[in-house]
Amino acid sequence: MSNAPQPELRWAPIPPKPKNRARIWIIIGSVILALAIVAALLWFFLLRGETPGGTPSPSPSSSETASPSPSGEPDPGASENPSEEPGTPPVAPAPDLSAFVTQVQPRLDDGVRGLDMLAQLSGQDAVGVVDQLQQDAQRLAETTPPTSISDSWFTAVSEYSAALSEVRSAAESGGGTTDSVTTARERLQALRDLVEI
Repeated sequence: MSNAPQPELRWAPIPPKPKNRARIWIIIGSVILALAIVAALLWFFLLRGETPGGTPSPSPSSSETASPSPSGEPDPGASENPSEEPGTPPVAPAPDLSAFVTQVQPRLDDGVRGLDMLAQLSGQDAVGVVDQLQQDAQRLAETTPPTSISDSWFTAVSEYSAALSEVRSAAESGGGTTDSVTTARERLQALRDLVEI
């Protein structure tokens, strides 16, 4: 009985647990995706909250009524205008001429100073000034004018922007900007005459 072969016992290493890296990456990816969605929604609502509030700045009552609607209280404001046109912000009422002048005069004055500076600048310095003037012209185009001068205003702003583009092209090419700056001054003066500044 003792001559029968006994099974030999050997110790084998315990197999390692399977690594769950794929599961970890899926969880991390899901968290990043969720954060990106939340950030995009916050950015969208904050951007929509600034746009209607920034346009009607001469009348504080209209900017106060524009800010609650995107903040999450759709019941009082949403039942009037946005139900008819979802996705478009309410159009600000046209201001009177004196309120409009108060709103646009700082940018028109900056235009005069900027064009005066361009007479002494060249190259990239001139391009930087023209870029600022073009941004101001864009804001002028986005400002709601009184209905009495609406068509003339947008035409004059468009001509002024085109003149600034010519000044920028001349400054970038290194050529003389005197003629294009003179044209831009004339277009800017037409804007100032339109609002009686």
